[in-house]
Amino acid sequence: MQDKHIPVGGNVVDRATAVVTEEWCRALDLTEPSSEDDFFQAGGNSLLIATMIDRVEQRLGIEFPVEVAFIDGTLGAMAEACAERLATAEGTTA
Repeated sequence: MQDKHIPVGGNVVDRATAVVTEEWCRALDLTEPSSEDDFFQAGGNSLLIATMIDRVEQRLGIEFPVEVAFIDGTLGAMAEACAERLATAEGTTA
């Protein structure tokens, strides 16, 4: 199932970044996140991250790298890790 909000034809990095950023903003009710922002320092909690993880997994069709959310926690790290998972799932490179 193609997610209508994922950029069509974009590379895996662009697609993963777009989805993770959109779900990050949705979970935290933000409009201008930075790749250096930390989810929990930005007001997130375990329920919000669980919801965000579920939505990203459904939209990208990957298993979200949960450890990244709790070890690094930045938007950039989560987007990069999801791009790597997406590349592996599609047999391409990130």
